[in-house]
Amino acid sequence: MAYVVVSGDEFLSASGLGDWRVVAGQAHALFRTRDFATGLRLVAEIGRIAEAADHHPDVNLRYGVVEVRVSTHDTQSLTTVDIALARAISAAARDLGVKAEPSSVRAWDGR
Repeated sequence: MAYVVVSGDEFLSASGLGDWRVVAGQAHALFRTRDFATGLRLVAEIGRIAEAADHHPDVNLRYGVVEVRVSTHDTQSLTTVDIALARAISAAARDLGVKAEPSSVRAWDGR
């Protein structure tokens, strides 16, 4: 696949990405869920979206919180594929009534 690399500023200036922040060259979002079951539903939807796109984010699920980190592993950077994935993830969260909390985004070690 041919990737189009974008800078962090280009990523953030793309429409529909208000939920996201760029930290250490990766896009991060934090979604506050009402409960663990809602978090699981969001993670399942993220999985469905990722499989359909063949582009897989890092996801961290805890009670009341789903953290998501996207970047393109092949380029070790952000690309237009990440923009599309982030938009789809944000739309899925909205559809579930889950709100993003961009001010709480922090780098995390998801190894």
